[in-house]
Amino acid sequence: MDFSQFQIENEQIVLNIIQVSDAEDLYSAITNSLTELRKFPASLVWALEEPNLHASMAFCQSRLVALLNKENFVFIIRLKETDDLLGVVDIHEIDWLENTASIGFWGNSKFKQKGYMSQALILFVSSLFSKWNFVGLNAYVDAENILARKLCEKAGFLLKNIQYQSVRNPVDGGFRDICHYQIENK
Repeated sequence: MDFSQFQIENEQIVLNIIQVSDAEDLYSAITNSLTELRKFPASLVWALEEPNLHASMAFCQSRLVALLNKENFVFIIRLKETDDLLGVVDIHEIDWLENTASIGFWGNSKFKQKGYMSQALILFVSSLFSKWNFVGLNAYVDAENILARKLCEKAGFLLKNIQYQSVRNPVDGGFRDICHYQIENK
């Protein structure tokens, strides 16, 4: 299937719909980033499981089905020059009647704080507004995930509210505060 109409790019990075052929690089990026991802188990529950190539392949396949059902669009972010996998960004909780959705993202720790995820999120949001006519986007981030919070703010999201003790931490049973960020197409 040709997903080239979904491609988003600038001079340095390219975002493409996730494919089964991305599974090996995805597995490697998850493995590289596991320590960072596991710091926020309430919002990244999937990172608690031990990564394996089979699970990455199954994830890629399931996201293609979700795309065909217009439920979830997952993009792999790559560095143009080297084709390295920089991270993942997606839209989910899509309301096609209101043209709103939530976004999620995580970055490969190997490329942490190099500005690639900022570029990717800004580019992604811009495309969602200009090409796909979304009018509003939400992001839900663990209050202690300072890098993710800064990333939302760099991309133009505003902190709408903090949902105190709203999500249970599956590791220790405690509750986590979640920041609700929002951006509107103006």
